[in-house]
Amino acid sequence: MAPNKRKPVVTGKTIVVPLIGHPVEQVKSPGPMNQWFGENDVDAVIVPMDIRPERVTSFFDVLRAMENCAGCSVTMPHKQAAFVASDEVTERARRAKAVNTIRRSPSGRLIGDMTDGMAFIAALLSHGVSARGCNVLLVGAGGAGTAIAFELATEGAASLIILERDQMRQRALIAELSGLYPDMSVFDQVQPGMVIDIAVNASPLGMNATDPLPYPIERLKQVRIVADAVTKPVVTPWLVEAEKHGLKVQNGEEMAVAQLPIQLTYLRFMAPAKANGGRKTTVEPSATREDAR
Repeated sequence: MAPNKRKPVVTGKTIVVPLIGHPVEQVKSPGPMNQWFGENDVDAVIVPMDIRPERVTSFFDVLRAMENCAGCSVTMPHKQAAFVASDEVTERARRAKAVNTIRRSPSGRLIGDMTDGMAFIAALLSHGVSARGCNVLLVGAGGAGTAIAFELATEGAASLIILERDQMRQRALIAELSGLYPDMSVFDQVQPGMVIDIAVNASPLGMNATDPLPYPIERLKQVRIVADAVTKPVVTPWLVEAEKHGLKVQNGEEMAVAQLPIQLTYLRFMAPAKANGGRKTTVEPSATREDAR
């Protein structure tokens, strides 16, 4: 049966899902998510909201009070603030110390998850690339980078090289991954003679035209795929350079699209069996704020 295509009309009964960030002009998910709501006759709407960092705490107070709100989606630079504001978080979010999706309970409690890593893996698999047994270069160990790192480890990567300007953050992530995944080698730089199979940029590099490339493409001649989490521009200078060298690429928009069923499931608009093209989407038990710390 063809999906019921409802013409989007916002009423007093419409469930609202804010998408917060600063800026938000680069976000890709409102189009596909609102399209999904319309095609599946769901009376809901996702609305981008540009909120400055110094005012984001007030937003979470409003979110708790919004009876017609299912939760919210969170993008840069608010993922760490969303983690702090959440009353409960999943284990994924606790490890990343960041939240990109919040589900609001009927009582107004905020339950945070971090699904960037799952979305990255889903996009990677759509290219026919598995992380299992691979040497992976990861640039950036912020919220998204940390989430991606843990999913790569879960998928069975052989080794992970983490490049991050913040050395304390880099060392902390390497130590945690090494303790939890002893079968995976974790390094702070590419080792001599190492062949990189997957290269990932999870840093903001590439959002501005003057940014340096995350890593020299000429050192990635045998890589299976070059992936970028940046969504604007969709094709970053790093990916342009990779394509010039004939390399397969994955852009940030692909990760954003892969995020859709995962977030819809977490927000309880979609049944778990339908997410990820039939692959089971794990919604982890949450931890209390005290446990998360």
